[in-house]
Amino acid sequence: MTINKSHQALNDTVIANGYCVGCGACAVPEDSPFKIVMDDYGQYQSSLKDANVFASTHIDYEKLCPFGSGAKNEDEIARQIFSDTCEHNSQVGYYNGVFAGHVDEGEFRKRGSSGGMGTWVLNELLSKGLVDYVVHVKSESAGQDLNSIPFKYQVSETLEETQQGGKSRYYPIELSEALQAIRNNPGRYAVVGLPCFIKSVRLLQAQDSILAERIQYCVGLVCGHLKSAHYAESLAWQMGIPPQELEGIDFRIKDASQPANRYSTYAKGSSGEKVVPTNQLFGADWGAGAFKYKACDFCDDVFAETADVVLGDAWLPEYVQDSYGTNVVVTRNQQIRQLIVNARTEGRLEMDDLGVEKAVQSQDAGLRHRKVSIGYRIYREQIAKAWVPAKRTGPAKTLSPRYEKKRQRLRTELRALSHESFLKAKTRGELSVYLSTMKPVYSRYSRQGRSFVRRVLSFVKRRLKAVVKF
Repeated sequence: MTINKSHQALNDTVIANGYCVGCGACAVPEDSPFKIVMDDYGQYQSSLKDANVFASTHIDYEKLCPFGSGAKNEDEIARQIFSDTCEHNSQVGYYNGVFAGHVDEGEFRKRGSSGGMGTWVLNELLSKGLVDYVVHVKSESAGQDLNSIPFKYQVSETLEETQQGGKSRYYPIELSEALQAIRNNPGRYAVVGLPCFIKSVRLLQAQDSILAERIQYCVGLVCGHLKSAHYAESLAWQMGIPPQELEGIDFRIKDASQPANRYSTYAKGSSGEKVVPTNQLFGADWGAGAFKYKACDFCDDVFAETADVVLGDAWLPEYVQDSYGTNVVVTRNQQIRQLIVNARTEGRLEMDDLGVEKAVQSQDAGLRHRKVSIGYRIYREQIAKAWVPAKRTGPAKTLSPRYEKKRQRLRTELRALSHESFLKAKTRGELSVYLSTMKPVYSRYSRQGRSFVRRVLSFVKRRLKAVVKF
């Protein structure tokens, strides 16, 4: 009898070393030895059901996990699916179309966080008969209060159901229940997810013929990182709504008087509702990485490189002033690209041909952190003799500019400190515990950022003077 030990190997590497992103892929196979649980830090994590459990011999659990040893990387997965019909870019991945714009029909843009393209693509797949169902994230009580927490993956089959998921959800979610529902209910599905979640779907499809047949399209989201549930609680608590009273949250309320990147946060508690500009709330600086999963610091995929289409915000000067939001869209599937081109011709979409270089520019900061600085983070783990997942980028002892290394160390410190300090704050019932612990470290981090800007400006001035003198 052959004993499958891949589940134990996954547990001893990815899970034991904090690299589980809680996607739920390992809990999907029938009789899986894994379960998905919410930990004390508000993160979904995988856990063995029983220390002595035996796994089914036909599943290699290490190859199901997006951070597992032996799992194909994003290049290998995407090459097999897209290389015949797409060009390749090292930052974006494969592409056959790159656009920026928004939806002109219906309420897609009004009800979405950005240009409305995410929900529009799902609805177009449904209305054209290309899928029967979409699997996406929305409120557990969708239909009553769309912002009610917790958020979870659910299956939708109508426009109204789909639009209930048309918002950014900076909240932990997991896929196992939804993917099990796909296996139990025949049909054609589109699945929406962050890059690591879409990768886990592709890895599952390689070992599960039912999921391979039924999941027709993967719709990816441009990703900075995944947040724990404590992120939502920390924002609401600063707005006067303590964690135990938080009932609902909307992370991106548009303001017609402000640029697209100046949005507000809405929170609802038992005592009332509040709306506060997000930049007034501590911990909302995305680059600092408060409440980030550790796994996200070791992911090198921003543009969901294994998805058929990926959508994000067009953070570009020519679009950011439009308060209603603009999407950047990268297509890899020819059918989805044609849906967009046809709808543009029909006047249903306002969509520019963007070009891959502009798409890269729209996510410049995230790409530098995930594609370049990851090498230094890997190096630091390796010199600490810690296990680290294999990535497309190797370890790098140096970074340019030199002071970027300090910024990376401070980001790592802020990530870890946010989880620990907020848990203590909740235990004591005192928000000040979290704020007083985090603010000194964040101040050091901010000074590094301002120092970087001053150095850049100084360099530019010196170059200009040299040109003028010449």
